[in-house]
Amino acid sequence: MNRNDIDLLVEQIRNIILNKPISEDLKSESEELADLQEAVFYLSNCLTEANEFLRHLRNGELDAKPPSRHNFLAGNLKELHSALKHLTWQADQVAHGDYKQTVDFLGDFSTSFNEMIHQLADREARLKSQSEMLSENITLMKSIMDGLQEWIIVTSQDSGEVIYTNESAKQFFYKNQTDKECCASYQEFLAYITHYRQNNAGNCIFEYKCDFRKKIFQIRSYAIQWNENLAYVHFITDITNEKAYQEQMEGLAYIDELTGLHNRRFCLDNLKKLLKLETDFTFCMVDLDGLKYANDNFGHAAGDYYLKTVAEQMLNISRTTDIVCRIGGDEFALIFPNCKAQIVLEKMEQIDQSLAAATKDFSMSISYGVIHVDNSSHLDIEEIIQQADEKMYILKKLKKATQNSQSGFVLTFTWTNDLATGNAQIDAEHKELIRASNNLLTACASGIGGSELEQTVEFLNQYTKTHFQHEEALQLEYQYPDYINHKRYHESFIRVVNDFSYRLITDGPTPQLVSEINRKLGGWLINHIKTEDVKVARHIINQKKTGLPDSTAQ
Repeated sequence: MNRNDIDLLVEQIRNIILNKPISEDLKSESEELADLQEAVFYLSNCLTEANEFLRHLRNGELDAKPPSRHNFLAGNLKELHSALKHLTWQADQVAHGDYKQTVDFLGDFSTSFNEMIHQLADREARLKSQSEMLSENITLMKSIMDGLQEWIIVTSQDSGEVIYTNESAKQFFYKNQTDKECCASYQEFLAYITHYRQNNAGNCIFEYKCDFRKKIFQIRSYAIQWNENLAYVHFITDITNEKAYQEQMEGLAYIDELTGLHNRRFCLDNLKKLLKLETDFTFCMVDLDGLKYANDNFGHAAGDYYLKTVAEQMLNISRTTDIVCRIGGDEFALIFPNCKAQIVLEKMEQIDQSLAAATKDFSMSISYGVIHVDNSSHLDIEEIIQQADEKMYILKKLKKATQNSQSGFVLTFTWTNDLATGNAQIDAEHKELIRASNNLLTACASGIGGSELEQTVEFLNQYTKTHFQHEEALQLEYQYPDYINHKRYHESFIRVVNDFSYRLITDGPTPQLVSEINRKLGGWLINHIKTEDVKVARHIINQKKTGLPDSTAQ
């Protein structure tokens, strides 16, 4: 035996230890080592076969082919294999209820296995006893529930099938108890309960409105075990009258007693809903002019008449989707979903004209402030009310100034920073438009007439048209998305200016006409600039920054 033979033999033994197959390349050509070489190869094959079989046993593959009968090293594995197969058979018998099986050939495992079988047998006996008791309890429960006036239905958790219905429920839901012909709403009712329970786990309390019977039911639903099956027991109560009373009380909580309009609470709740839904709307604050004067000089009955008349006029100009509320003594709030501010301004002017026509012992009119709210406004409820309130009080101050001035009307409008739109050209022309309006009022106040008054009127008329043409050209240049509506607002104001022009030339500057001019010019200018022109300017700024249409300016 030379050194090379020794190295080959060592390499073969190393492979056996590492559970690697012996390569034929490692076979020595020495005849002296032939028998030893053969024994080493036999040992390697036996160990490889035994390891492969052991791997199958480890994976639970008891149907794997065992080692050959010439593999004496795998004898114990074969015995373990046989024991495991027998143990598997015993476990299957136990699974089918045979608790007489025992194991006595696996040492400590045998003790644990036998103890488990004993416990299973005891548990089954207890479950059978509990089942019998449960069956007796179910029978007793049925007897009790049949005597209750409350309707009770038990349904399967799995299928929704009705397992039990007490006598009260049968009398209400069944036309004929013998053939159980159900009323038209019964199947819909069961389908609703089943669908609700599929989507809501645990104990539940919910309601069902039956359109067929015009009833509202409250269902208290609990998960129970019914004759070894999982079920739901539903206690059903007719709460129709309770609901009607509750709605009546809630309605009273939302209604102003004098006018029949909604109150402040209802207004705030709906503002919150609209903001949450991100719905565009126009909000209007309204204040009655001279309500205190009516109360002090003509009695509270006159003041009530004033409030009711205004409420009636507001309802007349409102759609079914609009919300009209009295939120304080002489304050009202209106919410117009999906309605432009200019349309609301026209509605308010319509109310003012109707009140003027209905005036008897005392004058009736309103001051108002309008704000349009959309996704780009980013205002909360308090800010919406505050901005509308500010605009309303601007108009109210104009009216008071008209009444308090020596000549009976306001001589000037004042440009303030809150009228700035941010666009230099638009702001410059707004200032000139206010100056032209002031010139007209000054001319009226000074008592001039004839051609001089006509020239002043004509300048305001022409400058209004020129400014609007510039605004509309800018809107087209920068692709303002609400161009059509804005153009309509301009056309509406031009008609107002034309009407004033005609009446001034025809009738002269009467105090009543000048007061109307002052109120309408001031109200329109302030509300239109703050509400609509600011959005145009913002759109132009965004266009200049991005070069893209601003879809948020609506």
